[in-house]
This record gives sequence, C-alpha cells and structure tokens, in this order.
Amino acid sequence: MLLKKANQLLQQNMLKEAEFHYKTLLKSNPENGEALFGLGKIALRLERFDAAVYLLQKACERMPHMLEPLHALADAFNGVNSPKDALTVLEYAKSLANNNPEPHYYLAQHYLTHGNLNKAHTTFAHALSMGIYPVTAYILFELVQLGRFDKEHNYISNLHHLLMQTDNLRLKMVCYYALAKSYDKLEDIEQAFTYFVLANKLQRKLSNFNTQELEPFYSEIIKHNTNAFMQKRDKSFTTNITPVFIIGMPRSGSTLVEQMLASHSQFSSLGESTSISNDAVAFIEQKTGVTYPQCLAHLTPDLIKKAREMYITTLKTASPISPFIINKLPSNYLSLGLIYVLFPNAKFINLSRDFNATAFSIFTNYFAENEPYFCSLPEFKLYHKLYEKLMSHWHSFKEMPIYDVNYEALINNPKGQLTALLNFLGCQYEDGCLAFHKRTSAVTTLSKHAIRKPVNNSALTKWERYRAPLLKLLDEN
Repeated sequence: MLLKKANQLLQQNMLKEAEFHYKTLLKSNPENGEALFGLGKIALRLERFDAAVYLLQKACERMPHMLEPLHALADAFNGVNSPKDALTVLEYAKSLANNNPEPHYYLAQHYLTHGNLNKAHTTFAHALSMGIYPVTAYILFELVQLGRFDKEHNYISNLHHLLMQTDNLRLKMVCYYALAKSYDKLEDIEQAFTYFVLANKLQRKLSNFNTQELEPFYSEIIKHNTNAFMQKRDKSFTTNITPVFIIGMPRSGSTLVEQMLASHSQFSSLGESTSISNDAVAFIEQKTGVTYPQCLAHLTPDLIKKAREMYITTLKTASPISPFIINKLPSNYLSLGLIYVLFPNAKFINLSRDFNATAFSIFTNYFAENEPYFCSLPEFKLYHKLYEKLMSHWHSFKEMPIYDVNYEALINNPKGQLTALLNFLGCQYEDGCLAFHKRTSAVTTLSKHAIRKPVNNSALTKWERYRAPLLKLLDEN
C-alpha cells in the first residue's frame, strides 16, 4: 500500500512526498528494490545524477531482470558524462530481452543521441520487425524522423495499421505526428497538414491549463525585477568560469548555437540544465517561505551566496571544465534577473527567429510535455507575446549583457555572426565552430537529427509551403 502511494505521488510529480514514502519503506526494508528505484527516478528528475547512479545501481542489483531500472540507470550514466557505461547498461538490457523491442528502442535512442545515425536506424528497424507493442509508435516516429524512406518504401501503412490497433490517446498522437512528417517529406502538403492538426488537437486535450493563466506570473516577474533588485548583485564578484545562458523560444536555433560554441576550445556545455529553477530558485523559495518571483524581495547576501554555490556545483559537472560553460535551457529567460544577481559576470544569448517559421516548427514537432503553447498555434502566439514582453523588460537594464542572435542571419552568414558573438563573449573565432556536426557528444533536443549536418538553409522557408492554413490557424481564438 505504501509503495503504491509513493508511486502515485511520483507520477503526480509530488517529489518530496514520494521521497518521504520511499524512505519510510527503506527504513523497514533496506533491500526494497522498488523504493530504491523510486528514489533513483526522483534524483534523475532533479538532475542529481551522482545520487541517481548510486540509487539505481542498487535498485538494479535487487531487481536484476527488470528493464525499466536499467534504462533509468543508463540515463543517470549519461547525466554524469559516462556514455560508455550507459551503452554497456543498454546492451545488457537488450541481452536480457532480445525479443522485446523496448530495450532495442532505448539502445537506438542512445546511438541517435550521440550522432551514430546509421546504428540508430538499423536498431530501430530491427525493433520494428518484432511486431506491434506500445513502444512501436515511438519506433516508427523516430524512423520517420530519420527520413530514410521514399514513395515506394515508407512507414505509412505501418502507422495506419497501428492506429487501428490502439485506443491510447498518446500513442495515436505520436502516430499522427509521424504520419504528418511522412506526408510532408513525400510533398503531400494537404495530408501532412491534416495530420499535424489532428496531432496538435489530440495533444491539446492532454493539456490542463491555458497560456493566459501565465500572464499574472509574467507580470510579477517584471514587478519584482527592478533596478533596486539588480543593485543587489556584487559587482566585485569574480570567477574563473563565465556562465553562458542561451535563451529564447523553443525551435529558434538554440541547439545550433550551443553546438557551434561547444566546438570552440574554450567552451563546454551542460545542455538544457534546470539547475537554476530546480536548485537555486527552489532553495530560495524554501528558505524564504515565498514562491518565485515574490521570493526575490527577500533575498539576502547570504542567500545569494548559497544559491550561487549551488549553481557553481552544477558548473563543475561540465566535462571538461572550461572558461565558458553553456546552459541552453531556453526558458531560463524567466530567471534572468536572478541569474544576473547571482553571477554578474554571466552572459546571455537571446535567440530569435521569424515568428511564422518558429510557429510552424512548434506546430510540426512533438514535444513530450503537454504545455498548450506547444500544441496550439493561438496559445503559442500568446506565449510568444509574453516572452517578448519579458525580454523587453530585461533589455531595459542596459548593464545586463544580453546579445541578440537572429537565426536567419546566422544561417546566411555563420562565420560573420559567430565572430561577432564570440567577440561579445570575449573570444576569438575558431574554424572548429563550423564543424559542430562532427561532434559525438550527446544531443537530446528535438534537433538531434538535424544537428548532425553542416549549416544549411533547408528550414528557413519550409513554413511557406503551409502559409495559408498556418496563418488561418494562428488567427483562430
């Protein structure tokens, strides 16, 4: 009963409550593998990867034939920059259930994440040959994303067959996205748009709030980030590491800029680290007893120092530790004032892209999160306005080092744009920045397929093929 309750709390993302129940279970039975697994999953969600490795290794020892803890352990090893250990775990999981497509899917995802597209394609294809399972929808989706099909040989019949076999809304949604992308590649624009609409509508049903409900939150951020608040920063603060934050709307080129900079000899990347919100902000909220952003009014020099130390601990997980360490979580734009107070030496790179092209990319990509602005164009339009309003506020602080990069300008003149950006950061341009596609480091964003190719302009005007129906959807209420 206690385990069931803990698992329910974890599913509801009530992490503290779930953690308490799992630890209670372990007090009575330190060998409880399910409780260790639960604590390991919590550590993963909080990006406490060292703790996750420890807990999940213990869980796997106590549940040696279960796949899910092994897959979680592989994620934890990737979190501590040990992809070889992750690969070993995934290969072991596959050996345990060689006729089950699920471990093959996770292994293929590992290959895909690290840029080995040929192995990823072969492994996904092998998993598909094993029959219809819940994971089959995701296998087909990734095969479609890899794009190795044509009018004669494709996955459309597989997807239609799977749609007839399942009543699961999420699996249907994934199939709709895959069908839409299939028809898009095959130049059947009408069919593609039809399935993109179906996919978005289905995902919107899984969303439980409206973007308009965020307006008071954004207003409070602006209210509490004043000139007086910015003066709380310690102008004498120095450190050997310059934190670099890439911010902006999703699908605006943040992965491309990150990979270009990470190819420079003086840069490393944390990827999309949530350490600011999950650690620093959560710590300040806990200590002040007030939620963000109202808690900013209660910041003391001691709290600033301790919150800063928490993020420095995150910076030290970068491999290697370099003079410049990137965090490319786009939504960090919500916390720019706090970040600037914690790190007066931080640099901010704000990505922008043609609005219609951004909206099209949001509309045509599957985000696992069910936020309304990722599956409804009118909702995204409002979300984009909130972002622009907040960015205008940050730009009003002239001392805040924000550098605006336009995606289209970067694509059309990558060397010139990178040279100017690096000059802002205090570095010299290196030719390796344009060889980013040769890197084998992990890329887990939606751009993990495209980022393995050199700079190209294929995405610049793709939205225009859908201009009329796209603009009509954007104007809907």
